[in-house]
Amino acid sequence: MVGIKGFPVSAKVACQGIEGAFSQSAAETLFAKPDIIYAPEFRDVFEAVDKGLAKYGILPIENSNAGSVTEVYDLFKSYKFFIVRAVKMPVEHFLLGTKGATLENIKEVHTHHMAVKQCTAFLKKYPHIKVVISANTAEAAKFISQSGRKDIAAIASQKCAKVYNLSVLKKNIEDSSNNCTRFICISKECEVYNDADKISIMLTLEHRAGSLYEVIKFFADNNLNLTKLESRPITGSNFEFMFYFDLEAKLKDKSVSDLIDKLKKTVPYFLFLGNYREV
Repeated sequence: MVGIKGFPVSAKVACQGIEGAFSQSAAETLFAKPDIIYAPEFRDVFEAVDKGLAKYGILPIENSNAGSVTEVYDLFKSYKFFIVRAVKMPVEHFLLGTKGATLENIKEVHTHHMAVKQCTAFLKKYPHIKVVISANTAEAAKFISQSGRKDIAAIASQKCAKVYNLSVLKKNIEDSSNNCTRFICISKECEVYNDADKISIMLTLEHRAGSLYEVIKFFADNNLNLTKLESRPITGSNFEFMFYFDLEAKLKDKSVSDLIDKLKKTVPYFLFLGNYREV
């Protein structure tokens, strides 16, 4: 479907995590009036959309420092949903503890594995602190709040400090002041809005010299700007790779739609992820 006039203001939206999660902030940025339900894992967000419990799902897809969220890309292969919107959010991490806790007394930190990757410099300063992986940064904050302990802390958002009545022991502990995460809004249906100007695709290539060059040449010949090119091994394969491309393009342009059709017929595996606007 191409050329839908305007992105909805309100909708039932599934977010991974619980109240205070970064995905909640992304949903509240994309929708003026989101009706949010929470799902424990990334797969559960896809399931909620698949079963009609929510119209849309909000998921992180890439961090400026920690890289792509490969679990989400893998789920696209199973569910074949579409990206209909995206938003780039600044992510600030805070060390949160119960009232009366101090940084000097912390022996254990709970957080999501992506937050660990984004706060490596801070954690290296305190090698005695044990890192415990949680399903979500907000889950970590809630656990700390309920524990009542003063020797454990969470790495989470400032919003979590307010939601779970925690003290900020250290602010802005992310490695980079330009720490951003791209969140995508997924749908079971292919929704392409009038302002859509970005396309995401996944594909495999024949194992021969020049196959990647040929695909890149497709884009160059059509004057299309690639904003992302990434590859990762396909699980269970013998050194075969899945390629991920983001490009500045509009599906309503005939040259672009022709290119997509040509790629589908040329490569062994092709998956169109969506034509959308990043806000």
